[in-house]
Amino acid sequence: MRKFISTLIILFLFSSQLLSQIKSHEIGLLWETMTATGSLPEYSPLQDQMTYPGGDFRLMTYKNLAGQGIWIGVKNWTDKFGTSYPEYVAQIGFENNEASDFSTPIKSSGKVWNKKKVWNRLPLVTVNGTPELRFLDTRASSTKSSSIPADEQIETKWATNVGVQVRMRSWALANENHNSYIIREYTFTNDGNVDDKTRTVELRNQNLTGVYFGFQYFLVPGADRGHEQIRQNDDWAAYYGNDPADTLRGLFYVFDGDADENHRAGDDTGDPDQFTGEFLSPQYPGFGVLHADAAYDDESDDRTQPSTVVIKPRRNFKSVTKGDGNNSLYAELNSGIQSRGTVGQAPEAYDPSIQEPVGMLSFGPYDIPYKKDVKIVLYEVVGSISKKLAIQGGKTWKDGTLEFDGKTGDAAKNALLATGKDSLFTYAKRAEYAWSLPNGLKDLPTPPPAMDLTINSGPGKIELEWQSVADEPDRQTGQVGDFVGYRVYRAVGSYLNVYDKIKEFQGDTTHYTDRDVERGKHYYYYVTAIDDGSFNTTGIVPGQRLQSSPFYNRNFDKGGVVPFIGSRSDMDSIYVVPNPYHLQGLAYGGTIQDDYTDVPRPEDKIAFVGLPAHAKISIFTMSGDLVATLEHPNPEDPNSVAESADESWYQISKSWQTIKSGVYVYYVEGWDLNMKPLGTAAGKFVVIR
Repeated sequence: MRKFISTLIILFLFSSQLLSQIKSHEIGLLWETMTATGSLPEYSPLQDQMTYPGGDFRLMTYKNLAGQGIWIGVKNWTDKFGTSYPEYVAQIGFENNEASDFSTPIKSSGKVWNKKKVWNRLPLVTVNGTPELRFLDTRASSTKSSSIPADEQIETKWATNVGVQVRMRSWALANENHNSYIIREYTFTNDGNVDDKTRTVELRNQNLTGVYFGFQYFLVPGADRGHEQIRQNDDWAAYYGNDPADTLRGLFYVFDGDADENHRAGDDTGDPDQFTGEFLSPQYPGFGVLHADAAYDDESDDRTQPSTVVIKPRRNFKSVTKGDGNNSLYAELNSGIQSRGTVGQAPEAYDPSIQEPVGMLSFGPYDIPYKKDVKIVLYEVVGSISKKLAIQGGKTWKDGTLEFDGKTGDAAKNALLATGKDSLFTYAKRAEYAWSLPNGLKDLPTPPPAMDLTINSGPGKIELEWQSVADEPDRQTGQVGDFVGYRVYRAVGSYLNVYDKIKEFQGDTTHYTDRDVERGKHYYYYVTAIDDGSFNTTGIVPGQRLQSSPFYNRNFDKGGVVPFIGSRSDMDSIYVVPNPYHLQGLAYGGTIQDDYTDVPRPEDKIAFVGLPAHAKISIFTMSGDLVATLEHPNPEDPNSVAESADESWYQISKSWQTIKSGVYVYYVEGWDLNMKPLGTAAGKFVVIR
């Protein structure tokens, strides 16, 4: 509980100080947060960081990126104080986080230059009359634009102390064939400015020579789930490139290996959950190259870049924070090494000689005269088996019944997980394909927009209503007429669980009543619009039907949506369910990790049922100590309404502690809808942990 309260305090401080400095892509399967200077703040709990699969708007689980930064190396350079350096490196992250000594966010009208534009605004999601709020991807954080080449564009600018301004533009797509990668375009301009005041130029007329740009990534698949449970980094790293027969080049990626026996007995490749077997680290995260200017005056793609590929343990990378000098840092950038990764370099991935691999791709050398620039385009990408398969495959592996590719047991598990590499290369090639189109991303077909969604609890039902998008023009053609209908998806128990399609409508139906629901269960929904594919004449699958983003209008907050039984007019039928409560572990169709789950936790829920319209519930120990007082309806929970006979409680005491095993007494005072007293009731319930 202390951790939860501390996290809330951190989130409050983070929200008030840093949310204006970051923007996040949350439209496809791959989510990513773009920061003000291209490196990751050490103290920020609220970032997506190559989250895959997306869908977690609150806890930011499934992260795959632990550190990121850019090195800019120059030769024969003079700083603003007149000091000359034969070699100098502005090390912008990740070991020194925001690297304030080397980089400064550019400001416009007093605000950090980090701007998000979208084709269609984030829809409103309203649950039982309460609008849901998202921490990162909010309606207020973006502007609508028809000129951007993708569904979302984020543009960030920052200055560096070597006089190079960096403009990073990133793009994310809803198209299901292209939603597992994010493209980053970097433009490095020698403008002589070293701070956020762009009207003053400190390094005027200085031409830069021997310039290298090093992009550094510390990738950890399943960083906030599998590795947190294992307490060991055991990842392999690989680099794919320099193959004359393949256009794909410059792809650095990592994947989970096998922990040592001290951390997990048996083969734990993929980090199977200790309770459910779910594979917690099935991802293959990576980043690769799409383009590198041949020179400041030659925008053709130089396929000899990156000139240096360094892959080695984090502890062995040089850093200013370790006291390394400019000469050794510059040597890291221009060594010409073409590492192929750590596979085969040690017997196990946890070997200290290769553990925690970090990759740096270095581009150069460039000569960049004053006011000239160089462009480099990268992409971030993740391949993986689906979450549903990670859950189901993990369960059958734990049960000893998994079979795959003619194999059984651990061999089947590892072969199944290895198909994530195939997905990685597929998505990498799609990023390359999209960038190579005559008009780039603009030539990709676009799905219909997502729509506003309203969800309301009812007695034995849940009502959904959404905005019509039947007459919205196709983005690529500007025409109307390809609309087909809508699909309704639902998850039960947690918004982190697997969503199943429960209904599909042909035509412009904008309402659905879900009656296949159970009292007291928590439900989560999203609704997509689909087209008929007639306008989707380009892309890798011409004529393919496309649907709107599955993330733009899903509900996630306030414990989901809960159907109820109507409130009673007496005090004769009040009881607690389940009684006794016995913690059975993780039973919600996926793995719930204690360290990274909301408090209250879904598995701790009990309910007082048979309540009148209004009630006050007091809970005591058997010795008469007051444990907690509940209101019905609860003003902080939109699922708690006066018409309901139920009130949930997550066993949290008035001092914000989870209660222990024991026998407890409840005392209920009740009133009807008009606040007429109905009397009192009392009873007992048992908690077993």
